[in-house]
Amino acid sequence: MQSLSEKVRVWDLATRLYHWLQFLLVMGALLIGFFGPEWFLDAHVYAGYGVLALIVFRLVWGFAGSTYSRFSSFIFSPRDILCHVRGVLKGRPSHHLGHNPLGALMVFALIGVLLLMLGSGLVVLGGVENQGPLAGFIGFDLGVRARFVHKVFAYLLVGMIVLHVMGVVLESRLSGFSLVRSMFDGNKPRPDIVHAAGDGFEPAGNADDMAGNAHPLPDVPARTGRAILAVIVSGAVIVGAGVLGSAVPASGFIDLPSNDNYSSECAECHMLYHPSLLPRDSWLKLMANLEDHFGEDASLDDSVTQDIANYLSTYSSEAWDTEAANELRTVDPQKPYEITATPFWKRTHARIDPTIFETRPVLSKGNCAACHWDAESGRFADQKIEIAHGQK
Repeated sequence: MQSLSEKVRVWDLATRLYHWLQFLLVMGALLIGFFGPEWFLDAHVYAGYGVLALIVFRLVWGFAGSTYSRFSSFIFSPRDILCHVRGVLKGRPSHHLGHNPLGALMVFALIGVLLLMLGSGLVVLGGVENQGPLAGFIGFDLGVRARFVHKVFAYLLVGMIVLHVMGVVLESRLSGFSLVRSMFDGNKPRPDIVHAAGDGFEPAGNADDMAGNAHPLPDVPARTGRAILAVIVSGAVIVGAGVLGSAVPASGFIDLPSNDNYSSECAECHMLYHPSLLPRDSWLKLMANLEDHFGEDASLDDSVTQDIANYLSTYSSEAWDTEAANELRTVDPQKPYEITATPFWKRTHARIDPTIFETRPVLSKGNCAACHWDAESGRFADQKIEIAHGQK
């Protein structure tokens, strides 16, 4: 039987740290994205930035790392890949101290998919949430399309992770040693030059065995100093671009002047609703029916009424490109000036306990500011949400 007593150091410490840190950050981002509440957005975004930093390091380390961390050690030809697949299907895969051909494909595919997810995520952050380095350049429509793409890549990533785990389990069983443990201690066993039949590996010299992969490759030391310099320079460029991009005002917002009549008259009875929360037609209908303002007579002088109506219609949802403005623009035809009757409001508040709207400090579905700290600004950032705890 094959001897597994001789160990070879394959994975250096940097590669192992990268692997497990990426695992933790990716799983955290996926769990938050699929199951976390909206106000966990910051954690999701920071996890994404962490993954980006790790990928930058891995790309640098792929050229400057030690032997088996370098991309050159696991670039295979199509013939090599087919040979390895044939060996796997026969239950006797060829042995590789570094990545095998399928593992190498998975490494490159994961990096590619993660970069696409990061890119689409930044577009979503900028276009839908009006945040991040692209907020000044991306519109809501593009952000919505990117959100769909981001979700597709998220599901694809989950599938790839499942395949990766299955591959690790399969090779560990066929080879007789744990690949997971190898990624912790960095060591893998070196098979004897002559393999016994039935040991899970193809015999050395078999046509399906890729020459030079069953035995240690010539040792190539890591160029740590150059790698650190390259990571610092690359990181500085990326961070600098992000800072400059973030300094550009979000494209969905415009300068909103104050209106004394609106502030003084409307704020006496309820929160001051941002004009972007209803379309122009809804505001005009509301202002034309103040004698029956949600069951009360809120009539004002004609001049004041006209001034407020002009203000609200000028800065209505049509003037903005925020998520709230775009989504709340679709109103209930039967209740055209009730924000809480819009399909978007109902959908986003469906999981909230109805009793919260009946108790202090909320007391009303229309009291947006009780849970959205930035409601009066019209931003409604996910991070600014805190569901109020009802009190009698």
